[in-house]
Amino acid sequence: MTTCALRWALEAAGGTKPDATHQTLGTLLHSIAQSHPKGSLTELKKELDRRWPELALPEGWPSLQLRKRAERMVERLADYLADSGEPLLVEADFDLQVGRARLRGQVDRVEDAGDGSVTVADLKTGKSAASKEKAAENPQLGAYQLAVEEGALDLPEGTVSKGASLVYVGTETVSASVRNQPALVPDEDGNSWARDTVEGAADTMAAAKFAAKNNDLCEVCPVRRSCPLQPEGRKVVE
Repeated sequence: MTTCALRWALEAAGGTKPDATHQTLGTLLHSIAQSHPKGSLTELKKELDRRWPELALPEGWPSLQLRKRAERMVERLADYLADSGEPLLVEADFDLQVGRARLRGQVDRVEDAGDGSVTVADLKTGKSAASKEKAAENPQLGAYQLAVEEGALDLPEGTVSKGASLVYVGTETVSASVRNQPALVPDEDGNSWARDTVEGAADTMAAAKFAAKNNDLCEVCPVRRSCPLQPEGRKVVE
């Protein structure tokens, strides 16, 4: 919504079809990470072997390539888990009222950062990682930190967020690519950039019109044929 309101509206209305195979692989990796929050490489590989048939893939080269990709993802996940903080919560649900918006979600990992603080980690299985600048203002991480600050997670009262991270295990790197976001540090009145983002998105979603906005994802936008800012989406007038 904050990147491009028109894309959100079109996709929310069914304008795109997800990549079922890779989405299922991502779901499997998240499930393995949930069941083994401090798993070693040996444990994670064993779990991947056990659960791989769940994907029900046909035999052939594409399936072999996907399996190799899954194994590399597991290796990066194990590398991250070996140095991560103690997991206090995994796949933790939250439900939070933010202005006119009801914000609901599920956090992959909430890790102990000491002194009554925690960090939030979100696992990503895509092939590309966000820049450090983008991660610093990532709305998803901001929303998760807001859930911590507002006491919407099953944590001791007074727990504060010390920051958040996007953990990419699907990139073509030796180890996981981690992008960090600083702690929110809300104002005295409780306001923060994350709260402003959620409230602003809710206002836009409730509007009668949805504006297209140029951004760095335009070239790979799946609904660009319906976008007036793109050549494919402009009407041809004779």
